[in-house]
Amino acid sequence: MYGKARNQTMTRLLMPAKKGDVTFKVETGLELYPGDELALLATSYENMASDKVIVESYDSATGVVTLNSKYTLKYYHWGAQKSPGDKFGGVDMRGEVIFLSRNIKLTG
Repeated sequence: MYGKARNQTMTRLLMPAKKGDVTFKVETGLELYPGDELALLATSYENMASDKVIVESYDSATGVVTLNSKYTLKYYHWGAQKSPGDKFGGVDMRGEVIFLSRNIKLTG
């Protein structure tokens, strides 16, 4: 089976995403569509603090993702481009956003 390949399968947050938020900001110009499923990976010491969400809308010009009304973020996700202090040596610590959806769906 073949489908349209995605140019990107992940991105990073551009601003912190707080617990309870229904929007967050990522790169502009991504191939995100209503109904796409995303995972925001943990950015804290709690390795299970990740969120799995459904996209309601994505503004390609601003990079703002709005979540489906059933979803709010359950955890805080680090999104600042610079690390706090110098102890991380300039490592990009922003939270990763993984694209889980594919464009082939099998139903039985």
